[in-house]
Amino acid sequence: MKKALGNVVLSDLTDDCIRDYMRQRQAEDISGRTINMEIGELSRAIGQPWSLLWPKVRKLEERKDVGRALSDAEQSRLLDGLKNRRTPHLPTLIPLLLLTGMRQGEALSLAWTQVDLMGNSLRVGRAKTSSGTGRTIPINGDLATTLAAHLAWFVKEFGEPRPEHYLFPWGKPVPSDPMRHATDITWGWDQLRVDTGISCRLHDPRHTFATRLAENGVSESTMLALMGHMSRAMLERYSHIRMAAKRDAVAGVRLRHEETKPAANSEAVPVKVPVVAQTTTIQ
Repeated sequence: MKKALGNVVLSDLTDDCIRDYMRQRQAEDISGRTINMEIGELSRAIGQPWSLLWPKVRKLEERKDVGRALSDAEQSRLLDGLKNRRTPHLPTLIPLLLLTGMRQGEALSLAWTQVDLMGNSLRVGRAKTSSGTGRTIPINGDLATTLAAHLAWFVKEFGEPRPEHYLFPWGKPVPSDPMRHATDITWGWDQLRVDTGISCRLHDPRHTFATRLAENGVSESTMLALMGHMSRAMLERYSHIRMAAKRDAVAGVRLRHEETKPAANSEAVPVKVPVVAQTTTIQ
């Protein structure tokens, strides 16, 4: 907020100014609840309630859920639907979100200087929270392949990337300016969902990533280090998922196992070289 409104005098904080700020934050994939809280903090700093300062500015809708994870089948359909997309950013952006848990705004604002393909890591820039800003995320094999293909496309369109170039250049209808990053991929995303028949939000790949981590038994501290910030509701949800995975893991560990009798018409299959039985006389 300081960056966007820090130099604005009180008389310029009009309804239109606040609306512009809210639209800018929404473009950065910031939730309605967070934006409402920021405007509320600003009104308290001024010393007047929101309703008196900006009576024509309505609060944004706040989601009550904490998102959902895509099933394996949905994820496969989504990835299959990325082939031959008219929007060139989606084939890289969607796998990037699924494999890093990054927010849309964090991913779209990535510059090439933040991506270390040799060291297999990327560094998040300005994030929603201070704990998320600057965090480092490893690049696994699938993501390395995706980014290598994206780099080849970038070089073909814009030449070798410079540090200040963005991974997802701005431009409509096609990317044209690597010095600015794309901010709105709504049209392409909506078309992808229609074509694949999947009803989900662009924020749900982040929940999918967190769910996969929880299912694999990753600790909360590691999840927070990778994702930057999660609400208490999210942490509690993933704690339940992790416990369910642990229960499944130990379910097959038993003290006693019933012997499985072979079928009546089945023949025993030797697993070792047969040994001739010897008769031993006990004296």
